[in-house]
Amino acid sequence: MPFATCISVKDTAASIEFYEKLGFDVDSALSRPGDDIHMLLYQGDFCGLLYSNADLGNWLPELAHTPIGLAGMLYMGVEDFDGFHDHVARHTTVIKGPLTDDVGQRVFYFRDIDGYVIGIHDNAALRGSELGKYAAAPRPAGEPRG
Repeated sequence: MPFATCISVKDTAASIEFYEKLGFDVDSALSRPGDDIHMLLYQGDFCGLLYSNADLGNWLPELAHTPIGLAGMLYMGVEDFDGFHDHVARHTTVIKGPLTDDVGQRVFYFRDIDGYVIGIHDNAALRGSELGKYAAAPRPAGEPRG
């Protein structure tokens, strides 16, 4: 399993609403009082976890005084890059891009309501770039995730 991202958020309800507007799904089956954690999915694929900052500090006290946000970016690839860009741009500010970088990847960036910078790259462009060896082949429509 690759690294899974767990992002600390001020208000899980507001974060859920924000990500759902962008086309994500949220599975809250694990959430309970005192452990406000939610799985973030895009087109059925796991992207990470949204975790209440207060509850995260209780779970892992070493993080209790860590500010929300991070120095860095979270990346996600999509098949319909232009459509996803247009959808995101209707709901939040795109802070950079779309652009094509020096290795042929198409990317844009937006900031979520907790200050995290999310980079979205075009899976098709990634497969055709110098980094293509790291890209997964697309699944045919309707093929189960597995």
